Amino acid sequence: MKSSRQRKSDYLWHRPNTDAIWFSRAVPKRLWASEGKRVIQKSLGTTDRREAQALARRLASELDQRWGLLPGTGTQLAQARAPLDHELDEAAVVLGYELPLTDADAGRRTLAGKGRHMYQAHVNYVRSDLEEQIRATATGDDALVRDLAAEAMAAFGVELDRTSDSYRELVDRLNGARLANLKAQHARNMGELDVVVASPVVERVRQRERDKAKPGETLLELFDKYADHRLAEDGKRSDTLAQDRKIIEQFAGFVGPDRSIQSIKPEHVREYRDVLRQLPPKWSERTDMRELSMREAAAKARAHDLPCLALTTINKHLSTISPLFAWLIEERWDVANPCTGLHFKRVKGKNPRPPFGTARLNAVLASPLFTGFQADGKEHRPGNMRANDWRYWIPMLCLFTGMRVGEAAQLRTEDVTQHDSGVWVIDIHHKPEKGQTTKAGQSRATVAHSKLVELGFVEFVEGRRSAGGDSRLFPELVANERDQIGAKPSEFWRDYLTRIKIKAGRDGLGAHSFRHELADRLRDEVGLVDDQVAVALGHDQKSTTAGYGTVRQGTVKFLAPAMEQVRFDGVDFSHLTA
Repeated sequence: MKSSRQRKSDYLWHRPNTDAIWFSRAVPKRLWASEGKRVIQKSLGTTDRREAQALARRLASELDQRWGLLPGTGTQLAQARAPLDHELDEAAVVLGYELPLTDADAGRRTLAGKGRHMYQAHVNYVRSDLEEQIRATATGDDALVRDLAAEAMAAFGVELDRTSDSYRELVDRLNGARLANLKAQHARNMGELDVVVASPVVERVRQRERDKAKPGETLLELFDKYADHRLAEDGKRSDTLAQDRKIIEQFAGFVGPDRSIQSIKPEHVREYRDVLRQLPPKWSERTDMRELSMREAAAKARAHDLPCLALTTINKHLSTISPLFAWLIEERWDVANPCTGLHFKRVKGKNPRPPFGTARLNAVLASPLFTGFQADGKEHRPGNMRANDWRYWIPMLCLFTGMRVGEAAQLRTEDVTQHDSGVWVIDIHHKPEKGQTTKAGQSRATVAHSKLVELGFVEFVEGRRSAGGDSRLFPELVANERDQIGAKPSEFWRDYLTRIKIKAGRDGLGAHSFRHELADRLRDEVGLVDDQVAVALGHDQKSTTAGYGTVRQGTVKFLAPAMEQVRFDGVDFSHLTA
């Protein structure tokens, strides 16, 4: 008698001590709760194999419809991803160890009263199965677990290529689980009825069960509480926290999404860091890696000798995970910070934010966007078109006021006014309800350099006012998914500077270089020290005195003469004012 679980890809099962052929199929994990079981088993009421196959196909099709595994029935097979490591582990243990061992225990009890010879035949059969499984496990042969692999793939709703890494990993796990199952069967046949055979894959699943988080205490659930806390105390912006959450989500997927916070140790963070190091930039957006797990993508990147993530990027990941644990410690959770000491040391960013300098700034101002370009989308080619929109005015605003790209992109006509002293003032508002935000979370004013007025900025604003309707200076700009309205101008200027041969690779040049150019001019031509430059560019100075009173740092009285003393020595604006 064969008591080890035998399963065909057509879901037929010859249940021990029954004549009729049975249907047996694993339930997808996401449906365990709703189905109330992990495997569907049903007698097909026939001993004829052909009839059983037809009945099994009909039952499988009904389950496919019910579970949404067929195209056109709510399935997501077109977007199927490779199973994660912990999912492969669980499938292997359920199909290769737990279910067959339960069946084996039940089958062995049916031999009561059948005599010594029947029992010895059963023992010999299991021993033979065990010897075959030892060979298959040692050689990586999938012959003995191919049907179980098919069942697992059906449960995942994916079809893995037999040459893929994911299929090979599934087979290795199934072989390991089935080997442990047969060892346990053999030991129990010899009278050790409570024996539990050690196996790496089985132990990993059992450890995950022990390490499983309580409801409401998964990594992502705790991060959401942390994010609410940070928002409430104005510690971080919502768009920054949204990006942080993506990192936590990736980390959770790596260590196990339902793992308890207490079970995450430094070795898990170290492994995450080391796998990150092997990945290429923006790996999850690559079409050839989009469906791969982190470990699979890293292996593929190594095989193809792809560029690696920068150490600064990896440190950013750790600097996102670490504050969550630091907050949990503050909240008196019984945890230690597993990121401590794992950041790469003495790592400096290789992507600075430099100013243009006189020569490059002149080259930019003499390029087609400022002298005449061919057409929209071809601003780098000479022609007769002129820009009178965000492409032209945002860099001018950054250069002549020092505001950030995003702050310039969100301006409204009512934000530009003339001060009693005659200077033009631009209010940079932090009003999230109107789609206006600042990095510091506070409104401030800046003063327009007279050159900006000379170039026609005020006339441009008046033209937008007279047009009526939307009061935004640049209504064609729309915020991206991170709610950043300056994303499009930033991307445009990186691309444009590359096309006109000013920018080369990751040199840091971009729209922000106009703002940084003003910073250098304030130091060199006006003689401001860095604290004063910081105030002129909208950086609050953190000091005891800064907390006194209600007047904002950087008054018009301070800013107006400072800005006007910037001469822009050596820069040719003549063709812009002609």
